[in-house]
Amino acid sequence: MEHLKQMWGNPVEEPPSYPRGILQTKDYNRFQLLSDTGDLLLEFEGSKKANRCFPGDHVGWVNDQCVLELRDQYPPIVGTLELTSKSTYGMTKRGNMMYLFTPYDKRYPHFIVGSSEKDRSQNRIVLITFEDWKGTFPRGSIQQTLGSSGEEKAEREALIWQACPWRYPVYDYEVKLHSTAERRVITGYTFHIDPEGCKDVDDVFTFEPVEEGWRVIITISDVAAYVEDGDAVDIMASLIGQTLYDINGRVIRPMLPSAYSEQACSLLPGKDSYGISFPFLWTGKEIIKEQWFHSKLRVSDSYTYEEFQDADSPYKKPLRDLASYLAKELVEDSHQWVEQMMIFYNTEAGRLLKQSGMGILRRHSAPNRERLAKYEEHVPELRQLAFSSAEYCLSEEKDTQHYGLETDTYAHASSPIRRYADLVNQRVLSLLIQGSPYRFIVPQAMYDMNVRGKAIKRYARDVCFLNAILTGQTEYDGIIMEVLPKSAGWVKLKVYVPEWKRMVSTTYRALSDNVLLSRDETHEIDSTLYRSVRIKCAFSPNARNWKERVVVQLT
Repeated sequence: MEHLKQMWGNPVEEPPSYPRGILQTKDYNRFQLLSDTGDLLLEFEGSKKANRCFPGDHVGWVNDQCVLELRDQYPPIVGTLELTSKSTYGMTKRGNMMYLFTPYDKRYPHFIVGSSEKDRSQNRIVLITFEDWKGTFPRGSIQQTLGSSGEEKAEREALIWQACPWRYPVYDYEVKLHSTAERRVITGYTFHIDPEGCKDVDDVFTFEPVEEGWRVIITISDVAAYVEDGDAVDIMASLIGQTLYDINGRVIRPMLPSAYSEQACSLLPGKDSYGISFPFLWTGKEIIKEQWFHSKLRVSDSYTYEEFQDADSPYKKPLRDLASYLAKELVEDSHQWVEQMMIFYNTEAGRLLKQSGMGILRRHSAPNRERLAKYEEHVPELRQLAFSSAEYCLSEEKDTQHYGLETDTYAHASSPIRRYADLVNQRVLSLLIQGSPYRFIVPQAMYDMNVRGKAIKRYARDVCFLNAILTGQTEYDGIIMEVLPKSAGWVKLKVYVPEWKRMVSTTYRALSDNVLLSRDETHEIDSTLYRSVRIKCAFSPNARNWKERVVVQLT
């Protein structure tokens, strides 16, 4: 430092000696401080130590508490305006009463917000934005009222905002091709297989008979050719993370504006399109002569899964045989044909990413062996519950093994219209195909990507719960999957509900092993593992989120 001072004649600011990073939490009680690359720096408990900082904020750790360095750009926050509570929190400058606001997302603390609403007979679901945090609670301002708590339309809209709080403004987007990569023109019969009505087509197959067998090309839309790294659309896409669909496959929140996702980037028939292509030769017995290139193509036909399954097409048999070869077993369903081709493309793309030490891979840890063995013995149809969820990791990490696919080079690269990880990986693939010496740095932490993925899964779960409540049905069949001890003689029961395809939890007082006391304390309940039970569910509208709103008990 002294040498630098002498050289430049100006004092040099020494780096701080305290930990600095990004604050993260799941419940605003237990916190982590992560580095910009996602490494864990420290953990602590207690909201007071967070010192008025939110998840996503850049903070320093000084004197056993957070010190704010840079606030994150927070999205709108959806939650419940507690109008029915007797407590109020003062008045705004405009003379409106201030009420407690409870975010659906438990990562955030309670807020206080002003409201001119006079009817306090029921709570409201509202969207707020953060204003400041000078007192006990942070202040927010209401941007939109979605409706009353418990109303179907309002609740559905709230789940969408919770799953994806970002959306594109209404705007005439001008889509331009930015890529200058040299491209080969694809010949042969090119088609895609997708659900009926699909507009965001990002994968197609080309089959062309040759002397040795079939020349096959898997082409993925070159979205990176249209969306420049770091531009406004790219930044918004990184925040959204992946397209949100409803249970019927309808797009609710696209990762890219429709001008990109359903027009310029979509590989629909009848127009020139651009792709990242993976060609190979299928001899009928093996795959040889693999390579990669940038492509230009015109798609010949569109099929739904059912249409291609029933089609009298000369390309159906080679696709079926190829998919069966990849799956190492006979595959007869068109959905699985497409799935195997995508797994193949993603695995080969991941191989390039891992070799280069750039991009994002998808890893999947081995299951709990003891739990898996028990499930296979008692409820083999539910063996998948013994597996953990897959997660994103950097290709340069040591552990990239995907247990389910038996490879350490699996990547998401086949859906760049719908997933941001695929778009990132496509940029890396493009550099590698061109032989560029440039090193691509992933612009987003894996923690954030994994959080977005979990939010999408949570949306599907919560919609399932909401739909179950709306049917009016109150009793369902279930299977006891786990009994976990809690404190003071209580246990947590995990019950799988086949009709929901979801696990739910409830608590009971344990009398002895495999014996519980009923809620009304009138009889005993057999809690033997993997026993079929009948559950009764109720709806608690004042609970913070849908996982907590569905209250179940054994009948």
